[in-house]
Parts: sequence; structure tokens; C-alpha cells
Amino acid sequence: MPSWQASVLNTILSYVARPSISRGKAKVPLAQVRKKLFDLDKRWLPWPDKLVSATIPLQHSSLLHYVLLDQQTRIGNLFYIRGGGFCFKTPHAHARLIADISQRCQLDAYIPDYRLAPEHPFPAPFDDVLEAYKRLIALRGAENVILMGDSAGGNLALSLLLELKRLALPLPTACILLSPALDLALTGDTELILAADDPFFTIEALLRLRGAYLAGADPMSAKVSPLQGDLADLPPILVIAGTRELLLQDSERLVAQVKASGGEITGCFYPNMPHVFPLFNLLPEALEVRSKISHFVLSHLIR
Repeated sequence: MPSWQASVLNTILSYVARPSISRGKAKVPLAQVRKKLFDLDKRWLPWPDKLVSATIPLQHSSLLHYVLLDQQTRIGNLFYIRGGGFCFKTPHAHARLIADISQRCQLDAYIPDYRLAPEHPFPAPFDDVLEAYKRLIALRGAENVILMGDSAGGNLALSLLLELKRLALPLPTACILLSPALDLALTGDTELILAADDPFFTIEALLRLRGAYLAGADPMSAKVSPLQGDLADLPPILVIAGTRELLLQDSERLVAQVKASGGEITGCFYPNMPHVFPLFNLLPEALEVRSKISHFVLSHLIR
């Protein structure tokens, strides 16, 4: 039974978040939506206590280094790719989640601050994430790296895994995906997509963000739709999603395909939960998921 907090959140999202990107003929430009979300994120969500950030310049973007000043010994590094439909970012909301995961798992955190569509469509975000990961392993080594991403960041995370494998570069120790968007080709069951009662996304919003990112690129490419790639020989994966999500099929298909390829993957699907629900501190289900993530990560790190 979902918590009362989840029911309240779903109602709020249905009236606030879902209409913001899809307003019929009166669509707000994505750049304007981005600024509004960024301002709301900064205004209403305080930066985590004892979390400091440094910036490592890259060719076209930057790699952020988050450190918790808590005197805890670090046993690895978290490479977290933030979501936001390839077009937006909410640094404070993500910092709160990243700080909690870092503390639970005894990790330093590195966050690629990749360029955003529509100004910078594919392959710019993908290239930035790849460069950021290469910089991380050059600085800190490839041992005990945990890859994590949510939504569009989950897309970039799995695409990164496939590209690292293709280039014969070191793979992370394990990977966590939260509500990942893995099939921009939309090859799943259309009836299920249209029937989804998602409090966060409409199909119109999904298509708008997808179009802004692709900008004419082939949606069947594994670099934008990693479900189309070879999913064999990947590190252990934990994928988490809510059952009300428009993108639920992406996670379900990932679990089935990785298992069919002989890989190690665990899928956790929470009833009535919205898109990327672990971001919301107020949800008991979010705290339960963070504990599950901690157990998964610590079970795979070399200590």
C-alpha cells in the first residue's frame, strides 16, 4: 500500500509538474521552463549541510566534485548523471539525493554538468558525459566506481556503459538506474504507453523533450536508445521505477534483456510511485529505496 505522502505528491505533480511542459498551443519555451525549474529548485530546496562542491573544467562542460565534510572514510567514487529530460537541471534536488547516497555508501561524488538541449542536442550531452567519466578515472582510478543516473541521466548512464565496453575502457563496479528513459525510438507497447496514468509526464511532454534532444538523430542508435544495444557483459545493475510511470516499460524491458544476455540485474518496481520518486525526501518509499541502494552498492565494493 503506497504511503499517504505518495498520494499527496502524485496529486501535486498532476496539477503542477505535468502541465508545465505541455500547454497545447501556448507552450512555454523549454529555455523558459528550465529557468523556472532552476529558480524554484534554488529557492525552495536548501543545499545539503556539509556538502561542498568544486568544479573541474572540461572541453565544453565541467565535472562537479561533491564532498561531504563528515570525517567519514571514503571507499569509492560515485559518478552520478542527473536527469531532467535532457533539457533541464535541478542541482539542489539532486544534491540532496547525492549527499545522502554518498554518506550511506561512503563515496565521494562526481557529477557531469553536461550541456543541455535544445541548444545542445545529441551528441553533446553524451560526449560531455563520456569525457567526464574519462577524467574521473584519470584522476581517481577505475576501481570502486559506482555509476548512477535518473531519467534522462539513466539513459546517458546505460549509453555510457555500452560505449565504455565498445572502447574497451574500464567499466564501473556497479550501476543504479532510477526511472531510466532507455528507448527514444519508442519501440515498446504503444497501448501501454498511452494508457499510463503518469502524474509527472504526458506523452506530449515526452515527445517534446525527445525531439529537442534528438534534433534529427537516429532514435534507433544505441547511443540514444541503449535498449537497442548489446546488453551482455555489463556490471551488476539495480533498476528502480514506479508503476505509474510512462517509462515503466523501459525498465521492465531492460531487466528482461539483461537477464536474457546472462547478466546480473535486479528490478524493483514500486506500486503507484511517480517518476524518479527517490528524489523526494518526504516519501517513506524513497528512504526505503535509498537503503536498498546502499546495500546494493556496499555489497559490490572492495573494502
